[in-house]
Order: sequence, then structure tokens, then C-alpha cells
Amino acid sequence: MWYVIQTITGKEQALVDAIQQVMSYERKKYQRCFVIYQECAYRIHGAPEFHIEPLFPSYVFVETETPEEFFLELKRVPRMSKLLGAEGCFWSIHKEEEIFLCDMLEESRKKAGTAKKIPYLICPSLVQVDEDGHIVKAEGILGRYMRKIVKQRLRKRSVIIEIPFCGKMRRVRLGIRLEGIDVE
Repeated sequence: MWYVIQTITGKEQALVDAIQQVMSYERKKYQRCFVIYQECAYRIHGAPEFHIEPLFPSYVFVETETPEEFFLELKRVPRMSKLLGAEGCFWSIHKEEEIFLCDMLEESRKKAGTAKKIPYLICPSLVQVDEDGHIVKAEGILGRYMRKIVKQRLRKRSVIIEIPFCGKMRRVRLGIRLEGIDVE
């Protein structure tokens, strides 16, 4: 089962590294510990510029079958004991949310390039827009979640979808590429 640990924004990968270092001999307590990243594109001087950022800032994902034991071991990780003292920074992901995240990661694994270097990377979805600038078709994960779009920002090459995550409806920004404009 997947769990999420809330940490300081911008320190997600540092926490993953610390967990892997401190708990290296305790690999039986967890299978994977990772950050989900996304590739974002911005148009600068007419050309797309790509960068990588966390899809869920301040969240680290853990796959474990023994959450209680993992939680106790997590207190040994530097700076985590303070965060874990606060209510609600380690909780489970619902099965539907795990399926959604796995689907996003699987779609990105199908693509070559950056996804091979960064294993938990969500690539931008290729979209088609009509003459009014509305998205009419999308490939990749966004194709399955077009009805969840609550905002689109074509110039910023992103859409906002609203999904249930960690027990609440949350808005998540996903990167897009425009068919016929952005280089593949």
C-alpha cells in the first residue's frame, strides 16, 4: 500500500535520500520511497523551455506493507521526528488515488527520454485545441481525465485538474504540449 509523508516544500528529494540512507538496512519495512516529478514547459522567446518539478510539492511517497513499523523507523530520520510530532504528516493513499498515480506513471514510462533518467516522472500530455483555444482532445493521462479540468493555461502550457487526493479534493497542475506548436 502507498503512504504519503508531508515534508518541507523543496526538501522532498532530500527526505527520500535521508530515508534511504538511515533505513538502508531496513529495506523489508518498505519497498519504495520516491517523489513524483513532472516535466513542465514554458515558452520563452517563442521556444519551449522544459524543467522538472515535484507534481505534489511537499509530499514523499512510500510503498510499505508494514506502516506502523515504518513509521517508528521514520522517527530515526533526522528532522523527521519534529514533523512527525505534528498531526497528519503520514497517512495512507486510497486505492483509487494509487491507481490514478500508477496510471500517470505508466503513461509516462511509455515515452522515451527523460522518463528513463527520472523513474517517477509525469510527462506533459499532447493536446489539440480548437480555434477558440479550448482543449478538444488530449493524449496520455490527461485524455482520461479531461472532464476533471477546471482551468487551462495554454500560454503557461498547463492545466489544472481537480481530483480526490489524501481524503480531499485537490487541484493538481499538469503540463501540456500543444499539437502543431510545441516540438516533440
